Amino acid sequence: GDVKTRMSNKYNIYDEVTKADLVIGGVLIPGAKAPHLVTEDMIKDMKEGAVIADVAIDQGGCVETTYPTTHDDPVFTKHGVVHYSVANMPGAVARTSTYALTNVTLPYAVQIANKGYKEALLDDKALLKGLNVYEGKVTYKAVAEVFDLEYHDAKELLTK
Repeated sequence: GDVKTRMSNKYNIYDEVTKADLVIGGVLIPGAKAPHLVTEDMIKDMKEGAVIADVAIDQGGCVETTYPTTHDDPVFTKHGVVHYSVANMPGAVARTSTYALTNVTLPYAVQIANKGYKEALLDDKALLKGLNVYEGKVTYKAVAEVFDLEYHDAKELLTK
Protein backbone atom coordinates (compact mmCIF):
# COMPACT_ATOMS: atom_id res chain seq x y z
CA GLY A 1 0.00 0.00 0.00
CA ASP A 2 0.84 3.63 -0.21
CA VAL A 3 1.56 6.00 2.62
CA LYS A 4 0.53 9.58 2.19
CA THR A 5 0.86 12.42 4.62
CA ARG A 6 -1.32 15.49 4.81
CA MET A 7 -1.35 18.60 6.92
CA SER A 8 -3.44 18.04 10.04
CA ASN A 9 -6.42 20.36 9.81
CA LYS A 10 -10.19 19.92 10.03
CA TYR A 11 -10.67 19.78 6.26
CA ASN A 12 -8.05 17.09 5.67
CA ILE A 13 -9.10 15.06 8.71
CA TYR A 14 -12.72 15.12 7.50
CA ASP A 15 -11.66 14.18 3.96
CA GLU A 16 -9.62 11.17 5.08
CA VAL A 17 -11.89 9.96 7.89
CA THR A 18 -15.00 9.92 5.71
CA LYS A 19 -13.26 7.85 3.00
CA ALA A 20 -11.62 5.35 5.35
CA ASP A 21 -12.60 1.78 6.20
CA LEU A 22 -10.44 1.95 9.35
CA VAL A 23 -9.34 4.99 11.35
CA ILE A 24 -6.89 4.74 14.21
CA GLY A 25 -6.85 7.87 16.34
CA GLY A 26 -3.74 8.29 18.44
CA VAL A 27 -3.09 11.70 19.93
CA LEU A 28 -0.79 12.27 22.87
CA ILE A 29 -0.10 15.62 24.43
CA PRO A 30 1.95 14.71 27.51
CA GLY A 31 0.21 15.77 30.69
CA ALA A 32 -2.90 16.99 28.89
CA LYS A 33 -6.25 15.69 27.71
CA ALA A 34 -6.34 14.64 24.06
CA PRO A 35 -8.25 17.04 21.78
CA HIS A 36 -11.27 15.74 19.86
CA LEU A 37 -9.87 15.80 16.33
CA VAL A 38 -12.58 13.50 14.93
CA THR A 39 -16.00 15.05 15.49
CA GLU A 40 -19.42 13.42 15.66
CA ASP A 41 -20.31 15.04 12.32
CA MET A 42 -17.31 13.30 10.75
CA ILE A 43 -18.43 9.97 12.23
CA LYS A 44 -21.94 10.50 10.80
CA ASP A 45 -20.42 10.91 7.33
CA MET A 46 -18.22 7.78 7.54
CA LYS A 47 -19.02 4.65 5.56
CA GLU A 48 -21.52 2.25 7.10
CA GLY A 49 -19.55 -0.52 8.82
CA ALA A 50 -16.30 1.44 9.01
CA VAL A 51 -14.24 1.01 12.17
CA ILE A 52 -12.62 3.63 14.37
CA ALA A 53 -10.14 2.75 17.11
CA ASP A 54 -9.41 5.50 19.62
CA VAL A 55 -5.99 4.69 21.04
CA ALA A 56 -6.02 8.02 22.90
CA ILE A 57 -8.95 6.95 25.09
CA ASP A 58 -6.70 6.81 28.16
CA GLN A 59 -6.14 10.55 27.69
CA GLY A 60 -9.83 11.30 27.18
CA GLY A 61 -10.04 10.20 23.56
CA CYS A 62 -9.49 12.03 20.30
CA VAL A 63 -12.83 10.92 18.83
CA GLU A 64 -15.89 12.81 20.03
CA THR A 65 -18.15 9.75 19.98
CA THR A 66 -15.93 7.37 21.95
CA TYR A 67 -15.96 6.50 25.62
CA PRO A 68 -13.82 4.01 27.55
CA THR A 69 -14.78 0.39 26.98
CA THR A 70 -13.33 -2.82 28.41
CA HIS A 71 -11.62 -5.92 27.08
CA ASP A 72 -14.80 -7.85 27.99
CA ASP A 73 -17.06 -5.50 26.01
CA PRO A 74 -14.71 -3.67 23.64
CA VAL A 75 -16.90 -2.32 20.83
CA PHE A 76 -20.07 -0.37 20.23
CA THR A 77 -21.70 1.03 17.11
CA LYS A 78 -22.76 4.63 16.70
CA HIS A 79 -23.99 6.20 13.44
CA GLY A 80 -23.23 2.89 11.70
CA VAL A 81 -19.54 3.05 12.66
CA VAL A 82 -17.96 0.39 14.87
CA HIS A 83 -16.01 2.02 17.72
CA TYR A 84 -13.16 0.36 19.62
CA SER A 85 -11.97 2.37 22.61
CA VAL A 86 -10.62 0.01 25.23
CA ALA A 87 -8.85 1.78 28.06
CA ASN A 88 -5.46 0.21 28.83
CA MET A 89 -5.17 -1.55 25.46
CA PRO A 90 -1.81 -3.14 26.45
CA GLY A 91 -3.76 -5.14 29.05
CA ALA A 92 -5.01 -7.34 26.20
CA VAL A 93 -1.47 -8.68 25.86
CA ALA A 94 -0.37 -8.42 29.47
CA ARG A 95 2.72 -10.65 29.27
CA THR A 96 4.07 -9.00 26.11
CA SER A 97 3.35 -5.47 27.28
CA THR A 98 4.96 -6.19 30.66
CA TYR A 99 8.15 -7.38 28.94
CA ALA A 100 8.17 -4.31 26.71
CA LEU A 101 7.60 -1.90 29.60
CA THR A 102 10.21 -3.64 31.74
CA ASN A 103 12.80 -3.46 28.95
CA VAL A 104 12.39 0.29 28.55
CA THR A 105 12.11 1.17 32.26
CA LEU A 106 14.73 -1.12 33.81
CA PRO A 107 17.70 1.06 32.81
CA TYR A 108 16.12 3.98 34.70
CA ALA A 109 15.55 1.83 37.79
CA VAL A 110 19.19 0.72 37.66
CA GLN A 111 20.35 4.36 37.47
CA ILE A 112 18.23 5.26 40.50
CA ALA A 113 19.51 2.24 42.43
CA ASN A 114 23.15 3.02 41.61
CA LYS A 115 23.12 6.81 42.00
CA GLY A 116 20.14 7.62 44.19
CA TYR A 117 17.10 9.37 42.77
CA LYS A 118 18.42 12.96 42.93
CA GLU A 119 21.69 12.30 41.11
CA ALA A 120 19.97 10.02 38.59
CA LEU A 121 17.36 12.68 37.80
CA LEU A 122 19.96 15.42 37.45
CA ASP A 123 22.22 13.26 35.25
CA ASP A 124 19.54 12.04 32.82
CA LYS A 125 17.30 14.52 30.96
CA ALA A 126 14.89 11.76 29.91
CA LEU A 127 14.46 10.58 33.49
CA LEU A 128 14.02 14.15 34.70
CA LYS A 129 11.23 14.67 32.13
CA GLY A 130 9.35 11.83 33.83
CA LEU A 131 9.20 13.66 37.16
CA ASN A 132 5.73 15.16 37.64
CA VAL A 133 5.67 16.03 41.35
CA TYR A 134 8.49 16.52 43.84
CA GLU A 135 7.91 17.24 47.53
CA GLY A 136 4.29 18.12 46.78
CA LYS A 137 5.19 20.59 44.01
CA VAL A 138 4.20 20.05 40.37
CA THR A 139 7.31 19.84 38.17
CA TYR A 140 5.62 19.05 34.85
CA LYS A 141 4.48 22.23 33.08
CA ALA A 142 1.61 20.64 31.10
CA VAL A 143 0.17 19.01 34.24
CA ALA A 144 0.39 22.31 36.13
CA GLU A 145 -1.45 24.08 33.31
CA VAL A 146 -4.20 21.46 32.97
CA PHE A 147 -4.92 21.50 36.71
CA ASP A 148 -4.26 25.23 37.16
CA LEU A 149 -1.46 24.59 39.66
CA GLU A 150 1.80 26.40 40.21
CA TYR A 151 4.70 25.01 38.17
CA HIS A 152 8.11 24.49 39.80
CA ASP A 153 11.38 23.85 37.98
CA ALA A 154 12.51 20.32 38.88
CA LYS A 155 16.24 21.07 38.67
CA GLU A 156 15.88 23.99 41.08
CA LEU A 157 13.98 21.86 43.58
CA LEU A 158 16.44 18.97 43.33
CA THR A 159 19.49 21.17 43.89
CA LYS A 160 18.17 22.98 46.99
